[in-house]
Amino acid sequence: MKKKDKAEGRQNFKADMKKIKEEDVRKLQETFSQFFGAKPNEMKKNSKKIRNKVYFLGFFVTVFFVLIIYLTKNVNFVGL
Repeated sequence: MKKKDKAEGRQNFKADMKKIKEEDVRKLQETFSQFFGAKPNEMKKNSKKIRNKVYFLGFFVTVFFVLIIYLTKNVNFVGL
């Protein structure tokens, strides 16, 4: 009998999408404020720092791969 009750409960369940959406927005805002700060000035400063880190990392990775490709094509390794 329990299986029928669970099945009936699932059929009668209706999600409150508005409440779920509001909760998701609240969680997203909390996460965003943890990374970038709560005040507009903090947001600008922190987002600029993160953007600069991403640019630097991308530049470093690009230079690294170009250097590896150059070395593998133009340098003869002794003994290989």
